[in-house]
Amino acid sequence: MVALMAAVAIMMILLAAATPSWRYVMRNDAEEELIFRGGEIADAVARYQRRNGNALPPSLEVLVKGKFLRHAYKDPMTKHGRWRFIRPGEAIAPVASGIPGTTGGTTTTTTTTTTTTRPSAFSQAGPTLGGFQGVASTSTEKSLRIFNGRTRYNEWVFLPGQPRVVGRPVGPALTRPGGAFPATQPSSPGRTTRP
Repeated sequence: MVALMAAVAIMMILLAAATPSWRYVMRNDAEEELIFRGGEIADAVARYQRRNGNALPPSLEVLVKGKFLRHAYKDPMTKHGRWRFIRPGEAIAPVASGIPGTTGGTTTTTTTTTTTTRPSAFSQAGPTLGGFQGVASTSTEKSLRIFNGRTRYNEWVFLPGQPRVVGRPVGPALTRPGGAFPATQPSSPGRTTRP
């Protein structure tokens, strides 16, 4: 009986130690799903705009009915699954500078229209009317990853033509204690050198 009690105690300790790891794994999976779903919705909005003269879709259901999106994805970071829809005229923080793959594009917002100047494989530059232009999570929790330089889920905005960079942005100069040094540039796969 003593051996059985000792075994149960050891199993409880191991289970308690494994719980934080399990939470991390579940949150990591939810973040990956958020990036996938947000990206799918942004790409569907871009395809909808291309086909409908740069008009914005009024809802996810319209994207599904028009076969631009498989189904109306839910926000994986919240229990209710509702997205925050980014509407024309809503202030959007600029993409962090130094993100590889950006061409210096910006999003200009006004109270009536939004003009996107970022290059996109699907959307065209020009005024957009009505509907929503992208989505973001409604969760205000701190994220495990950095997405486009942002560390909170409600700051992870998914828009057509926007780069989706996971990780810290690489700027022109990185800083270290005691001074700055130039960013490393890859010379061949798997190797980095300092200029």
